Amino acid sequence: MSHTGYSALKISRRTAFVVVKASGENILAYLQGQITQDINKLTFDQALYAAVLTPQGKAVTDFYLLLTQHKGNWAEVMFLCPQEFTVALIERIRMFALGHDLRIGKVSSWEVVSAQGIDVDTALAKQGLPVPASGYLAAANQSDIFALRMIESAWDGVWLMGANIPLQSNVDEAIMEQGRILRGIPMLGVDWDVKLHPLNANLIERQGVSFDKGCYVGQEVTSRMQWRGGIKKKLYRVLLDERVDVPCPVLTSVKVGDVTSLAQNDDGNYQGIALLPIEVVDAERKLVVESGGSVVVLGGCGE
Repeated sequence: MSHTGYSALKISRRTAFVVVKASGENILAYLQGQITQDINKLTFDQALYAAVLTPQGKAVTDFYLLLTQHKGNWAEVMFLCPQEFTVALIERIRMFALGHDLRIGKVSSWEVVSAQGIDVDTALAKQGLPVPASGYLAAANQSDIFALRMIESAWDGVWLMGANIPLQSNVDEAIMEQGRILRGIPMLGVDWDVKLHPLNANLIERQGVSFDKGCYVGQEVTSRMQWRGGIKKKLYRVLLDERVDVPCPVLTSVKVGDVTSLAQNDDGNYQGIALLPIEVVDAERKLVVESGGSVVVLGGCGE
């Protein structure tokens, strides 16, 4: 499981993600009433992390949103979405679009590539690829290839989306998956599912929700959870002193949660992501796995 020795530039295709494009007149105003984050924060240089919800406030999917074209009231945006939830995203965006000029669909010819490690910006520039500014979810584009600053583990990094990206993979995607876990970036379908409200999956900590943007589908339930103390569980970065098979129960005297992802760090220790009750973490209760090995909370995902 260790990724020791991969301090040099790592490149891998990210098959778990796909690109969905949507365009139309007044699409930005339409999406403002559909997504959890404030669309006014979206620019060519700044992407968003957000989710779309059911009217009952449950997640349909989360995604990263980039602005790709904007002319007057017409715009085109790009969703970087978990492959497993692509159909659900498209159906959900179409659901309330009656009367809107909306086109949306998966861009099957595009690939998603992650480049992570030392001098990543220099390596991209040498290939004539876009290099985003530093900062969370900074974006850039060049010749129909779009780039997004996505740091995994301690590695500086950029994700690229487009056709025929001139980078050759040199590590397996599993190496990049370890980086995601070590960085504490939750994955829908792995660390949480659509049964869990996304506020319990650290949507706030990951800057994926706005509480002052106005109404959107699922907003009432989301606001009520925030203001009435409805967030009882969260995803945490944890340190274990042994390897376990995930998902793995986390116990006090009884089961209180699960380790959902696990990776080995450069020190040979095991770090993971776990869904745990906030009250138990705040009380600094002793946490163990079933074998008795310790579980140490390092902090919340996204914090």
